[in-house]
Amino acid sequence: MRIRVLVAVMFGLLLGEPAAAQISPIPPGWQVERAILLSRHGVRSPTKSNDEMDRHVATPWPVWPVAPGLLTPRGAELMRLMGRYYRVLYGGRGLMEASICPPPNSLAAWADIDQRTRLTGAALLNGMYPGCTNPLLRHQDDFTVPDPLFHPQPTPSCPMDPVANRAAVLARIGGNFDSVLREYAPQLNAMQAILCPPGQTAPGRYCGLPSEPPAVETGSRGGVIISGPIGIGSSAAESFLMESADGMPSSQVAWGRLSGDAALEDLLKIHRLEFDLAHKTLPIARQHASNLMAQIVASLQDGHKFPGLQRLAEPVRLGLLVGHDSNIASISRLLNIGWRIPGFQPNEPSPGGALAFELLREVRTGRHYVRLAYYAQTLDQMRKSQVLDFEHPPGMMAVDLPDCARDSHEKACPLERFVAIANEAIDPGCMTIKP
Repeated sequence: MRIRVLVAVMFGLLLGEPAAAQISPIPPGWQVERAILLSRHGVRSPTKSNDEMDRHVATPWPVWPVAPGLLTPRGAELMRLMGRYYRVLYGGRGLMEASICPPPNSLAAWADIDQRTRLTGAALLNGMYPGCTNPLLRHQDDFTVPDPLFHPQPTPSCPMDPVANRAAVLARIGGNFDSVLREYAPQLNAMQAILCPPGQTAPGRYCGLPSEPPAVETGSRGGVIISGPIGIGSSAAESFLMESADGMPSSQVAWGRLSGDAALEDLLKIHRLEFDLAHKTLPIARQHASNLMAQIVASLQDGHKFPGLQRLAEPVRLGLLVGHDSNIASISRLLNIGWRIPGFQPNEPSPGGALAFELLREVRTGRHYVRLAYYAQTLDQMRKSQVLDFEHPPGMMAVDLPDCARDSHEKACPLERFVAIANEAIDPGCMTIKP
């Protein structure tokens, strides 16, 4: 059995180049009423310590300016630039004031409790309205337990059974890793040559991808971990990506052993595979995204139901949910959607990228519709800290909702149909919040 990314294999939706799916203008006679953006945090340092990561490589990893897993100063600046663009974009669509601070509640952000998500939310809001005190960034007060929106935990009605989840992953690849190791051999061999160049490894030492056997292990939060060559290769590929996005010279990215962006993009196929298995296997995606999907639906239908809002009459018009790549991946699996941003693999939740749910109203009929889009800086824009505006926009793609194809109007899904699609994808037993 050959494994492909979810959108390519299971639904045949692999998108073409971005130019083929640019964001359409708002149809004449329509208005944008609300947008809920699910954003990944910005560029961060590797989540593991150098001591842990150095066990798998011949050359020590570079030292980052922040502790493991934290948003970097460059990552914060890139998010500020992205926030500035959102103000241009949604100001032009009538959701945000162009020259004054927004009314309380009309703009809000709810972030996960990690430093990288909280600082990403702050940077986005600062980019939108520097100096304004009204924009609201909130997060869970208790840092000792996971936020159920971004990291739901096992419950009696949603046990997140590790044995069943492991079996579901293995079933997708024929029961073991033989087929995927053969299919991804070119990328894995290239990765091994970068991590442990011939002649640079001590005799008798396991270095690089053979350091661990391939396996599906139980994660700490009811998920699964793909270990072995794919897990090691995935982590390394993402670290190379973060190095490049953080502006490291090409002579330092992957220790200068990459031949260019095309080589990096090819290595990211390992990361895409690992993410597909760990987060887009359907039972796992439903367990981990049902809360979040329910919250997005509730906020679209009623702007007063965005998390953390003050008790005011004003509903949210632009709401930011700032989480992780795993959150975007799981939601994309529930809705069977995909995109592609230059420099990244298809459907990759790139650093700082956001999946947007935009609520529109046809004025003549009063009917509401939902459009989906993905917004993210390209890798080249990240490296250059490109200022974004209408002349220099970030990577943007309209995102088709295949289950709404028959009902789509002006490339938008009727709200009631979108709600039905989302509710059908949600596992009610895995909803622990009351949106």
